[in-house]
Amino acid sequence: MKKNNKKKDYRFQNKRDKEKKKKTSDAEKYQGLNNINQVTGVPKSHSFHSSIPIPPPKTIMEPLPVCPDCNERIQGIAESFSLPDGQFIHFDCMLRRVRDKEHLQEGQSISYIGHGNFAVVEKTEEGRYVIVRTIPVEDDKAYKDMKEYVEALKV
Repeated sequence: MKKNNKKKDYRFQNKRDKEKKKKTSDAEKYQGLNNINQVTGVPKSHSFHSSIPIPPPKTIMEPLPVCPDCNERIQGIAESFSLPDGQFIHFDCMLRRVRDKEHLQEGQSISYIGHGNFAVVEKTEEGRYVIVRTIPVEDDKAYKDMKEYVEALKV
């Protein structure tokens, strides 16, 4: 009778081992990401902090010139155009000047294309915009001088 008891104990032990193997095998099968920080790519937090001082961010101390067209102050000089006489003009005021000078046909519009240039654009049948002609407003030297001026204003 002792032999049967041993067999029963042995069987129960096998079942427990099988259950343990099942549990670990399920965990081993899953080799994905454990938490949301790993999914989003957030780095692990560290218990140490740097002793390097963080410099304060630079601010721009710029003048507030008056626009010759609308007689209002220009709040963001980086978002304005410089005129040949050294004055600054709002983007919207310059756009209005360009629209007044250009004679647009039906289906054409004015668009800013960068580096101080506007363009007359036309929409094709496929829905793409094609540049009909370029309208230079600010020459390259004035554009470069404006960038250097804004960089020099940073404190």
